Amino acid sequence: MTRVTATRERLAAAREIKGRFVAGGVNVAQWARERNLEPQHVYDVLNGRAVGRRGKAHEIAVLLGLVPEV
Repeated sequence: MTRVTATRERLAAAREIKGRFVAGGVNVAQWARERNLEPQHVYDVLNGRAVGRRGKAHEIAVLLGLVPEV
């Protein structure tokens, strides 16, 4: 898998997750606060500004289901 393909797949998955938030009537900021996370960090992961390979971004990506837990 190329880097571009991986990025596209990740962004497609993020769009799907955003759709689940909308369908469930929960906004991202509320979801983040319920888990003691900074809403901006969650938005960064969902919008591709933070990859989620390590640290807090990785924790968020795992909680969102974007990457497997290691």
